[in-house]
Amino acid sequence: MAGPEAPEAGWKAFTENVVGGGRLELDPAGIEQCIKLCQEHAELMGDLADNARQKLRAADLGIGEQDIDSAKQLARKFDEKAIGGGDIEFSNTAVGLFGAHQTYAKDMKSMFEAVLARYNEQDAVIASSLGSVGGDL
Repeated sequence: MAGPEAPEAGWKAFTENVVGGGRLELDPAGIEQCIKLCQEHAELMGDLADNARQKLRAADLGIGEQDIDSAKQLARKFDEKAIGGGDIEFSNTAVGLFGAHQTYAKDMKSMFEAVLARYNEQDAVIASSLGSVGGDL
């Protein structure tokens, strides 16, 4: 779903830097809040995509599409723009746009989860090291 200007590459690079040994200072509660917000946003975008599939269908606009070819073509174009089909790229439809936002929110959530997991792992290593040093004192 990602377009040529998709920011996923930036998030992936950030995640790789942090998880791969980069330096990060963070508040775990803040990251947990970000994870929660990303999940909520992904769910909302999924709901909007489902609504677009159901409610934006241009099955019967009442503009004469049953009898007039140009009206039928116009209704078909509205339908294609909402849910896909014809010569319209899926990413340029309402369903495609909401789906792309959902995917991006899920990617951000995964990135925050990876950051939090790495932070917790490192925190445990440091706590263990401090505990063993403290025993020698």
